[in-house]
Amino acid sequence: MRKVMRFCSILCALIFIAPTVTASLITSDLTITGNVEFDTAMSTSATGNATQNADMLLVIGGATSGTSIANMTPTGVNPLGGTLTDYGDGAGISATASSETGVTSEVPDFIFDFGFSLSNSSATDSYQVFFELAFSSFVDAEGLDAFIDAEINLFDSAFVESFFSDLTSDSAFGDKKNGTSLATNGATLSDSGTFLFDITLSAGASDSFTALLKMDGGAYENSSLFNASTFAFISVIGADNLTAVQPPLPVPEPSTLMLFLGGLAFWQVNQLKRKAQ
Repeated sequence: MRKVMRFCSILCALIFIAPTVTASLITSDLTITGNVEFDTAMSTSATGNATQNADMLLVIGGATSGTSIANMTPTGVNPLGGTLTDYGDGAGISATASSETGVTSEVPDFIFDFGFSLSNSSATDSYQVFFELAFSSFVDAEGLDAFIDAEINLFDSAFVESFFSDLTSDSAFGDKKNGTSLATNGATLSDSGTFLFDITLSAGASDSFTALLKMDGGAYENSSLFNASTFAFISVIGADNLTAVQPPLPVPEPSTLMLFLGGLAFWQVNQLKRKAQ
């Protein structure tokens, strides 16, 4: 029940940040690949009664594929990736971490990596390619000594950070939101929205970018607990040919984010059906 409630809360929050994309194929001059990976080398198993779970999803041409993670065990392809074919395609993660009272518990590191690469095969035309990062995070630490941190970071090909969302709920040492200390301890914090960015490719050029989603937390005395959920989805939403005359804009279609959420719900229902059989 707790898992269902957490998923529904994420779904409800994300409805309010749903963007609009256009219904068209990515131009044949551009090759864009995207992947998401559960970082088994840098992640660590939860301790005590803590749990860490996630779903990774890939959207290509309106079709979805997924991988679920329970503690340190992926079920499905890891990394999950491929060549994007339509504007609105992308990759995402929905992750949760939590503990109960009664015992010292930790989620030391629960880490996921995004990787996108793009290239322009045209010998004459330059393109400006547009991307969107949709995100939502929630953290809450309770009791005398507990904390939980959830962060999302976006980096360009030179590993320069271009975006971050970072929430820390800490009942003992104070809360922080996006690098700013707050006058609260162990408060329920949230952050959500969309971040738009673009990459310009000259004729024959290529580029890349990466992103990180990370959660860690601990409850260090028996009356304490923590709870968090974090979501991120990165999609390609359009491209302008900077050399050729632009055609009329295509008719908008339902949000890629909503397609992602629908795919995630479908994926989780299928997982539940398989477990029930």
